[in-house]
Amino acid sequence: MSPVVGGYNQISHGTLIDYLKVKVPPKLSEPWDNCGLQAGSRQWSLQGILCCLDFSPAVLSEALAVGANFILSHHPLFFKPLKNLDIDVFPGNLLHKALTVGITLYSAHTNLDSVVGGVNDHLAKLLGVTNCSPLIPYFEELYKLVTFVPPGDAERVSSALFAAGAGRLGAGRYSECSFRSPGVGSFKPASGSAPKVGEVGIINLVDEIRLETVLDKSLLASVLGALHQAHPYEVPAYDLYPMQLPDDTCGPGRVGILEDAMTLAEFAGFVKLQLGIDSLRLIGNQPERKVRKIAFCGGSGFSLYKQARAVGADLFITGDLKYHEAREVVEQDGIPILDAGHFATEKPVLEVCAAWCREFISDYDVPMTVNISQSEREPWVSL
Repeated sequence: MSPVVGGYNQISHGTLIDYLKVKVPPKLSEPWDNCGLQAGSRQWSLQGILCCLDFSPAVLSEALAVGANFILSHHPLFFKPLKNLDIDVFPGNLLHKALTVGITLYSAHTNLDSVVGGVNDHLAKLLGVTNCSPLIPYFEELYKLVTFVPPGDAERVSSALFAAGAGRLGAGRYSECSFRSPGVGSFKPASGSAPKVGEVGIINLVDEIRLETVLDKSLLASVLGALHQAHPYEVPAYDLYPMQLPDDTCGPGRVGILEDAMTLAEFAGFVKLQLGIDSLRLIGNQPERKVRKIAFCGGSGFSLYKQARAVGADLFITGDLKYHEAREVVEQDGIPILDAGHFATEKPVLEVCAAWCREFISDYDVPMTVNISQSEREPWVSL
């Protein structure tokens, strides 16, 4: 039970976390990232949700003011393992206060960048960029599982496999996927065996369903465990085939086209208007250059610049460019870059996060609020 007094007992933090894992799969995260539960308890009762970019003292105060005890942040509180935790200084003091009042902290970072509808897809919508695809398509590492079951047991076995996480495709957008075909199986049980069907010592021919499904590499042990538990045969027969499936809807960055070509100066003005910023930085002094094919990555995305050039983009949009990165673009006469800022290119996705959370809350029909942080500001100040 959450230490916060009052609230609703119908929904636990863990139920929301499970929903978010389907909406924004952790497997889309970069290896160096630390997405997911930062601190808190899956057992606490959900009372309200606050969406933000960064967990900060101001955001914590805001959560308390609006009655939220679950904070969904884009940036993780912890990127590296802690060597110690002093609750008298940041971030220990902030974490201690949050846990004392029963607030759970959860992060969706590079998986939110890559997922369909996340940071970059929403940025595309704001900037009028259509026909988008990832700059680096995501590849799912899967196994195809094939097993053979009596027709009357196919539903029970498939349900057990799905409950263990098998049958998901498209980074979780499709579930309970399988293929079934009838056939005839043969086997000869030896003395001491206990076959469900057939006779010991002779070759038996039985009607069976060939049941095929897929599973994420990380779920192999749990899915095979479910198979052995649910399968009616004493020794289930199954095949495993390693697979890599490209998903051209998910992955870092995006590239797409504008309906009509614009000069870079005109498009820069449109970007400022749509993102609500007063200025941005142009790297590569070509304001009259016509641009139509646009590549971009919200946040800090210069690592994708070479991919943007490789796909023939006229312009790359991101944030956080360093001096030597900008110098590299100028010296190599590369495509120009608009540095629109880390904050400005990521802040809009909070509308998406809040909409997903409201969709979750509506399924439970409880009077609970989902808020977007109003206290966060661009850390840079122009003088």
